[in-house]
Amino acid sequence: MPEMDLSEPIKPMRTLILLVMLLALLVPAADALGASPSQGATVILADPEDPYYPLAEEIAQGEGLPTAHSLDEALAQDPELLLWIVSPGRLSDEVLVDFGLAVQNRPSAVSVGIISGGTLEDARALWQRAGEVQGERVYAANAANPAGNREAGIMAFEGAESTLQPLTLANLVEALQRADYLTFTGHGGNGYLALAEGTALRPGHVPPLSPMVIATGSCNTFRPWEGGSIALAFTDRGAAAYAGFAYSPNEGYLIGAFEGVPFRHTWPEFPIGHAVQVQNRGTLQGFAGLPYYFLLGDPRIALQVEAPYDLAEARSSNGTLTLSYADAAAGIIPAGVIPVRIPGGAAYSFVEIPGVTAAWHHDPFYNARLQMVNMGEDKLVLFVHKGGDFTLRLQTRPPWYWVAADVLLDALDHTLLYGQEGSGDAISVILGILALVPVVILLLRKKASPWTLVPAALTGLAFAALHGLYALSRLERLTITSKTVVFHPLGLVGTFLLVSCGAFLFLNARSWWGRLVGVVVAALAALAGAVFGLGIITITNFLASQRVGVGLWNYALGLQPLIAFVLEVFLFSLAFAVLVRLRKPSEKETTQA
Repeated sequence: MPEMDLSEPIKPMRTLILLVMLLALLVPAADALGASPSQGATVILADPEDPYYPLAEEIAQGEGLPTAHSLDEALAQDPELLLWIVSPGRLSDEVLVDFGLAVQNRPSAVSVGIISGGTLEDARALWQRAGEVQGERVYAANAANPAGNREAGIMAFEGAESTLQPLTLANLVEALQRADYLTFTGHGGNGYLALAEGTALRPGHVPPLSPMVIATGSCNTFRPWEGGSIALAFTDRGAAAYAGFAYSPNEGYLIGAFEGVPFRHTWPEFPIGHAVQVQNRGTLQGFAGLPYYFLLGDPRIALQVEAPYDLAEARSSNGTLTLSYADAAAGIIPAGVIPVRIPGGAAYSFVEIPGVTAAWHHDPFYNARLQMVNMGEDKLVLFVHKGGDFTLRLQTRPPWYWVAADVLLDALDHTLLYGQEGSGDAISVILGILALVPVVILLLRKKASPWTLVPAALTGLAFAALHGLYALSRLERLTITSKTVVFHPLGLVGTFLLVSCGAFLFLNARSWWGRLVGVVVAALAALAGAVFGLGIITITNFLASQRVGVGLWNYALGLQPLIAFVLEVFLFSLAFAVLVRLRKPSEKETTQA
């Protein structure tokens, strides 16, 4: 009998053990690189008493999907996608508010599509059109937005190129007939989209449509239970999906608004329903007290058949998962809003995209360049891309210094840059002129030294220069709004006047109370922004609560200038205290005293 070599079976066993250990060390990277994201459960929500319930039964039988008869029952199944079959008469403010509150704080997002229509046949046709959507002909129609530095027009996208034409009713109707996907920003209401003063697209203007997708950022356009609904006009006349707000939004807090066309690169594992949920997350950071951006149509619709990128490399090191994406099989990764689904990514709360921005899952304020939600164990990311290869770096938590720096920069960006829009710069000048009044009174009554005018003015000039340098350095990095923000030199005049007057009052104060007044005057623009923002939000929420039983806006837009005010009070107190120490009273001042 030949002698057996026992070392032979040991070698492959060692190799196997080493491979298992290596895989254990690289679990996040292996998941992201080798596993395709799993499609979560799809659940049908329908009330048996609803006249459209037979359609729910038809869909359930045809697709083999479970049916839930209440929202609690549906959410208990932890679905990824929810088809809500409901007749328009069963929807209302109360129903949508309750739905928004129920899904608002869920750790895992749920992509919801409402299947409805003017008749049961219209609702059935809406569901059936989902598979006919194309994604080639894309348009973005925008009404004029002076506060956002944007002129009216219709952009038509052809590959990487775009053309612009005037926003007229005839041009918009023609674009609707040609489009596979069209977005609109501007004023609106239940029964219209406002193009300009005296010009609006109304239900009677909507032509027969192809199975297109339309999304709007306008007020109150998603109210299908009310007569003359513009949302139902689109879907009943052939559109496959419509996304819009049930209540008034604050424009500039939908990622991809204006020309980003955020559904354009959606694909089967990241369909338009997922994009709507990521956008809803942005509204909750920007202004909304609950999610009220809804989709009428199947949330599983995707405008592309595959992702616009390939995952080239995934590596994990020191708690950081780095994912590198390269050209897709179809060609270079396009510019625009890119949807990325990261298997196992929910374990990471911090995402950085070099050259774009960084964001934390618990960011208190809106980021116009990157938004994300968790869906089951995966993370869904939408980000604004300039085209070409890109890299994502994920960490379980942000660096210790990042959160404080990000919050402070957002607050200063809002006050020193975005706050200058919409006549904010002129208001700061007016406040500065008003601040001159106590200065002049003190000088006329000889209760202040005229010799303090020069150091006070130099201090104001220094802070105006710092304001200008900050604005220029942050203009291209600002992320707190999707609107276009420009530099307003007039705002520097307001800063000069306020800080000069504040420094003068501080130098001539005879008590701590007087010094406090000087500091507050210097930071008056930020304080005015906070008072105005918090006041408007409070009034808006009070009026909304009388109508729908709940406030619709959060206080982010008032908290940003309030944080900036606190920071400015600290900085001005420090600077003015140093100024007092540096300044030596002249002999003439001492004699007069």
